[in-house]
Parts: sequence; structure tokens; C-alpha cells
Amino acid sequence: MKHALHLIAAGALCALSGAASAQLTTAGTWTGHVGLSVDGVGSNNPAVGNVQAVIPIGATILKAYLYSAGMPQGQSSSSPTSLADYNTTGITLNGTSINFFDTLVGATSPRADVGRWFTGRADVTSLVQAWTTGAATTNFSWAVQEGRLNNTIDGEVLAIVYSDPSKPLGSVALLNGGQNTGGETSNVNFGSPLSDPTAASFAAELGLGISFSCCNQKSTVKINGSLLTSNAGNLDDGASTTNGSLITVGGIGDTPSNGQSYADDHELYDLKPFLATGDTSFSIFTQNPTNDDNIFFASLYITADIKDVTPNVPEPETYALMLAGLGVVAAVARRRKAR
Repeated sequence: MKHALHLIAAGALCALSGAASAQLTTAGTWTGHVGLSVDGVGSNNPAVGNVQAVIPIGATILKAYLYSAGMPQGQSSSSPTSLADYNTTGITLNGTSINFFDTLVGATSPRADVGRWFTGRADVTSLVQAWTTGAATTNFSWAVQEGRLNNTIDGEVLAIVYSDPSKPLGSVALLNGGQNTGGETSNVNFGSPLSDPTAASFAAELGLGISFSCCNQKSTVKINGSLLTSNAGNLDDGASTTNGSLITVGGIGDTPSNGQSYADDHELYDLKPFLATGDTSFSIFTQNPTNDDNIFFASLYITADIKDVTPNVPEPETYALMLAGLGVVAAVARRRKAR
């Protein structure tokens, strides 16, 4: 019984520690006359391909991140696992060497099937500002290369936040990390109660970035507990069903499909049917039943005031109840031993 109690305690502590931190965390929120441009590309060709950007003429670039999504460590011994790996592989954007990756995001706990994921993130704001300021076009296309680790990097996502006076008041939030495939929840909190989501001027969209996904491997997404899609995934922005080319992200050229089918789901979703007037928050739950897809990025654009995005952490009383439950189990065990 002592061994069993140790197992129960260990399981409870694991549950507590797992609940204490969601892997998908906020990379930033921006409120005002803001907009969002997101695109991705993946390939094993030396010239990987181009990422697109759509920026209104005269807009101000507030933030631009380039994500490079490596394959899981357990699938290849040469998968990137450090900032040094990303900074020395030879990644370029529009001919400029991206050797200043400064954030490593991804799954922090290894799993027996695939190990860990390590995704690199570089702040390319100054580059995008230079390439778009004064331009006489709204459409941009920039070449991407991955260098020596091309075959173990599934692809790149370029996320750009901008301000433009022609945009309605709203908020953009960028999230990054590596969602727990067993299921994980984040809460989006508003600074003021939501206006009428059925109004023609109201917009609310969620985009997901997923790597190492193809061939009917898919994830489930729920909003406030209601099913949004069970078909998130695939390689919509990749070139082939080959490792090192499996990436998809909701963004430019995608129409919100809300999971009609695996082929039609392009990881961009309309959240309006799940929201109600007066809401002060909503929850996003993701789960990957096949345990082998990496949800490493998410974007939100809502014509509302996003205050913050937080992991779903049990309240203190929940911890107390769990620990009290352990006490009851231990007491019962002592009584059984005394008989």
C-alpha cells in the first residue's frame, strides 16, 4: 500500500505541476487600430519558398516574428534543439541572414513517441519595417531558406502586427509554445464586456500554426467547451508529405472553415458563433489525439479589447481539495493496515 500511495501522490503532483503552466503562452497583445498578417512556408528544397505579407500602404509595423519549427527531437538526431542550432543553420529571410533567434519555444517535457519539439523565434520587426515603409504596394513576398538543417525543419511562420487608421478598433494577440497533445486550455480575457458579436462590424478570428502534421493526423479545438473543429492539421503550407516539410498556419489566403473537413480546414476559424454579448472571457482548448502534431503558434484578431491570455490554472481551493483527497486515501490506508 505504501508503494501505491507513492504512485497516487506522484500522480497528483504531476497533475498539479502540469496544470500550473500551459505550454502556449502570450508573445504579446496589441490594442487600437491594429491588424494582422500571417503566412507560412515549408519544403525540403534548398530554396524553401516564399512567405507572403499583406500590409496596408502607410501602416506602421508594431511587431514581426519569424518562427522556425523544427521536427521533434525523437524523430531525427539532427533536429534543432538550441538557439545556436537555429542561428548557425543558415536561415535567411528575403536574403538576410536570420542569425539572431532569441527565444526557444516548444514542448518542455519529452514524450515516449516523439521526444521534444524546439521552435525558434526571431524578432524581425526592424527588417519588416525597412522592407515595407514607403512601399507602393500592399502585397509582399519574401524568400525563405533553411540552410544545413533544411530536412529537419518543417517550415517557417511570419506573423506581423501593424497599426493603420483605416482599421477598426480591436486587438491582436500572438501566442507561441507547444501545446500538450493530451489537451490544454488557455483563457482569453477582455478588458471590458463584449459588444454584440452578431453585428456586421464585429470580427473574431483564431489562427493556428501546426507542424509535423499530415496524412489525416488532426487536432481538436473547442471554444468554451463547444467543438470548433476536429480537423486541425495537415501540411497546407508545406510542399510534400515528407518530414521537414509538414507545416500549416491560418492566415493569408485562408477562409475560416470551422472544421468542415480535413481537406478544407486551413487552421483559420471564425469565433463569432461561440461568443455572446457581455462576455468577459472565453476559453480555447486544443487536443491532438494522434499525439504527434505540434501546435506551436496561435493568433487572435478581435474587434474587442483583449486584456490578456492566461493558462487555465486550477484555483487554490482545487489544489487544497486534491491534497485533502490524498490525506483521506492515506488515512484509509492506515486504518486498513491496522486491521
